[in-house]
Amino acid sequence: MTRSEVKPRRISNEDQALLERAFQLAKKSRSSKTAVASVLKATDGRVFQGVNIEVKGSAPCSMCAEYAAIGAMVTEGATRIATIVAVSGKKRVILPPCGKCRQLISEFGNPYVIVKLRGRVVKARLKDIYPMQIG
Repeated sequence: MTRSEVKPRRISNEDQALLERAFQLAKKSRSSKTAVASVLKATDGRVFQGVNIEVKGSAPCSMCAEYAAIGAMVTEGATRIATIVAVSGKKRVILPPCGKCRQLISEFGNPYVIVKLRGRVVKARLKDIYPMQIG
């Protein structure tokens, strides 16, 4: 699938609320270099959130915010993601999921991912944005 075939959708008021919740949550991050937060809505309607955790002196051991949010979701028994977003609170930037997070997210369905595309905040299915998932 080429980029021109991706069909982004407008975000709803509910999506905007997830986005704003993520920006507020990022302010609580303890990370010194990056303040990243992720908020997701599970298909059962519950909302889960997490922040990134930086491990000083060992960046590979750090944890992405999406991992924290998905971990909270799994802990509470939810099994599928409907919509997910990650943001940098320091710069109020919407972040696309990294490769590691894309793979983890794909383990829990083909959710909508809120991203910024050509200056617009939109949502698109994970497989439309990243069609070459493993598994």
